[in-house]
Amino acid sequence: MASLEPRWPLAGAVAGAVILADAVLARVLLTADLDRVYFLGTPIPLTCAFRRATGLPCPTCGITRSAVLTLHGNIGAAWQVMPAGPVFVLGALGFAVVLLAYAALAHSGRLVSRPAAQRWMVRAGLVYSAAAVLTWLGGWTIAFLTACHGGMGR
Repeated sequence: MASLEPRWPLAGAVAGAVILADAVLARVLLTADLDRVYFLGTPIPLTCAFRRATGLPCPTCGITRSAVLTLHGNIGAAWQVMPAGPVFVLGALGFAVVLLAYAALAHSGRLVSRPAAQRWMVRAGLVYSAAAVLTWLGGWTIAFLTACHGGMGR
């Protein structure tokens, strides 16, 4: 059976390019404010069914608004809506750049040690994933407790 190892950098380059293209497309087509997301200037009429039914935020409430705000450079507003949005978007963009850089180095023959580079990417990915999950769950917990109790400490 033939090894897929030589094809991996090309697949990574394609994945990195697709992630960047998706981000550019989302930035061009979508805008957001603290309350809504807009597609080509028209409000998207979807709301969270859980929040509509209970008045409480679900774990993903605000992630789309936050991601779109981040893509437009409004990091402060994005963090206010859902702290995980900037972490997810910046992580995805960073991952895309790493995939493209890895592919370029592998193609040029300047990548000294593929196993070492792959270990580094795996470790960095695990650290990022842990930070992203903690930010996501922490942001949601604060939003949930605020909605339940009218603010922390009450």
